[in-house]
Amino acid sequence: MKTLETFITIHDQDILLECEKNKKFKIVSNYKYIFVGLRDTSKIKHLNNVIIANELPYNIEQHRLLVAYTAWYALIKNKLIKQPYVALIHYDTFINKNFEDKTIELLDKNPDQFLGYIPYSMLSEDFLTSNIGAEPLYDSVNSIYHINIYNLINNYIKKTNDTFWQSSDHIATSVKTLTNFVEWFEPLINNIVKYNGCGHAFERSIKIFSIINYLSNDYLQGMLEHRQLDSHATQQNALKNKENFFRKKIKSFLNKVKNTFNL
Repeated sequence: MKTLETFITIHDQDILLECEKNKKFKIVSNYKYIFVGLRDTSKIKHLNNVIIANELPYNIEQHRLLVAYTAWYALIKNKLIKQPYVALIHYDTFINKNFEDKTIELLDKNPDQFLGYIPYSMLSEDFLTSNIGAEPLYDSVNSIYHINIYNLINNYIKKTNDTFWQSSDHIATSVKTLTNFVEWFEPLINNIVKYNGCGHAFERSIKIFSIINYLSNDYLQGMLEHRQLDSHATQQNALKNKENFFRKKIKSFLNKVKNTFNL
């Protein structure tokens, strides 16, 4: 059986120290924190299970709204993952005692998949229709790879009946697959970071990458709970975007009713 390394993305040293004090992630045998952003790290520099991304030779911490992708980029570009399997989660998660064993069990069956923990429907308005990540993802993938993601998703669902994606960006996979994804996403960066929704675009791009590269997805429900603390406050914008979307829908419906009945 192969070994799993777990990396926890975090951006606040006091929260990190609290996690360590409470032994929050001791449930897994091999874990490290990857500290992203440009905040103070003076209290944690001495810890041997902390990687500070902005001090690495290869980092893109200037793009803080890309959230966890900057951690993935740093891990791959600096060749910091030493085991064949890797799990990538956030600090604001709680994991089940069977998280590690179950993850390895499924990856042993299909090492190159993206294994998710919180499946969510691609048929929901929040996947691409009303989420602030939709526009930057569409523009960037279309510009760089000449792929219309809306057509891609529709055709994929028709062919496979698979309607789920790995919501958020808590995943496990092989180092090979993660490397391929990081390199695929890298050309999108310059365009995608022009948008506040670039982090949401990154989350959704994992499913897009999987479809393009014929990678299957599996899901381990009940192994991880994400508290979604929204530290970059981008979900507030997403909610406003969704509210505006439904307001337009309601307005359009009322107009149709008025026209039909000559009101």
